[in-house]
Amino acid sequence: MRLTTGNQLYEGFEQIMESTHECPVDTEYSLPDYCADIQKILKCIVTPEVVSAAVIGDSLSVDGAADIRVLYLDAKGECVRGFDTKKEFSFNVRLNGSTEGATAVVRPFVQHMTCRAMNARRVDMHITLGFNISVTAVRRTELAERIESDLVETRCDTYAASRAVGCCMHTFILEENIELQNGKPPIETVLRRGVRYQIDSVQLSDGAATITGRACVEILYRTFSDTALPERMACELPFTQTVECAGVDETCTASVCCPSGECTIQPREDSVGEYMILNLYLKPTFCVKFTKPCTVCAVSDAFSIRGALEAKYKNASLERCEQLPARQIKVSDTIRIPDGDLERVVDLWCDGLSLSAFTEKESAAVRGKFSVCVLYQTKEKRMAFLERMLDFTDSRESPGDGRLSASGEITAVRFTITDAGALECTAELSVAEQVRCVYPVRAVESAELDETAVCDACCAAVYYAACGERIWDIAKRYKARVSAIQAHNNCTGDTLTEDRPMIICRK
Repeated sequence: MRLTTGNQLYEGFEQIMESTHECPVDTEYSLPDYCADIQKILKCIVTPEVVSAAVIGDSLSVDGAADIRVLYLDAKGECVRGFDTKKEFSFNVRLNGSTEGATAVVRPFVQHMTCRAMNARRVDMHITLGFNISVTAVRRTELAERIESDLVETRCDTYAASRAVGCCMHTFILEENIELQNGKPPIETVLRRGVRYQIDSVQLSDGAATITGRACVEILYRTFSDTALPERMACELPFTQTVECAGVDETCTASVCCPSGECTIQPREDSVGEYMILNLYLKPTFCVKFTKPCTVCAVSDAFSIRGALEAKYKNASLERCEQLPARQIKVSDTIRIPDGDLERVVDLWCDGLSLSAFTEKESAAVRGKFSVCVLYQTKEKRMAFLERMLDFTDSRESPGDGRLSASGEITAVRFTITDAGALECTAELSVAEQVRCVYPVRAVESAELDETAVCDACCAAVYYAACGERIWDIAKRYKARVSAIQAHNNCTGDTLTEDRPMIICRK
């Protein structure tokens, strides 16, 4: 007789792919007539931007462009100039497994780069872009939480898990004209730009999440004067976005990340014809993942107190995700300028942050590295550039078992100039961590009871049990009810705490 099982549906996130992809981007650039000749290249800044990442069938299609900005000294070696260009890229990646409803998060970075001036008017660039790819889908699994029969004893294991509610990709546009303040001179060329997105709050309601934050923009620009130093400016663009997702409520947890996005910053004329306005066009894409804590009960073992029970089992997995409070990290170091030849810092920024997280004994550690870029003026009033790599490790008490992952950003960087002409630099980082635990589950899939089979178990017995034995194992051996053994032997727990005789009564 085939027995009916009472099933529950568990929905969890499944990692279809988690890998790294490389894409070469080689290009050459000839300076237009209005650009001065190149004496020396100071820095090539490459910012890859993913425009679209779509899962189509069994493949992932990625399109985007690399924003390339080159800072260089003019022929006299006195002025910092720059030019910018874009190089489009696209690639496809084959996926393994089911892709229905899958969401792809693609985080680009610069893996390798060389930039050479072949002559005073031509630059060759060989760039290898890297992409951290994570493709996630919702996996639905049915697990038996009971067997409908008075003749069957079941053992149920209970797990604290996270249920997948949904994962949404949300793209929006921020556009604003920013007017220069505080008497800053007009803009000729944007030399460097940096954008980061700060999430201030996430408010959950029925079917939606309201995300409030800021786009923090840094800009270095060249003026129309050959004798003036480049100018810095910073601004913030606030935003509020609503992301709709069925099943979301206040009990959910929302994880928000911004893997990439488009950015265009162009000088504009004001009412008197001077380039005193910056047009900012930002198009970020947020990935918002919603989970909800839940309890899952699965029948892991079963037997019949009368007859023979044939059970079929299946292997499944459950996961529990926990978002840890953001960790604030300060990284300080001394950056020495060659020969102490430092008059003034024109611009200082951090680039290329990479993070990895791991557990070690009873601590959770984050290891990372980034480069500090310094554009400065020497004591002889010449422009120079220096880049140094900083690495760090920060540890705190371990949150428990599970795989630790980390993502973060540099929120601020400060420096002071020492008497020896060095820089005391401090970078402030905000790091978000997540613990992901995966539980392997062996659960009953189906059961058939043969009531005609002869049960050879005795009606009563005395069993000398050892400390640490499970009542379930004793009951299964004698085909007795667990509750009867506990009642006859005055046992309340699932495991014996001492050696003792046990009365087994099947009737």
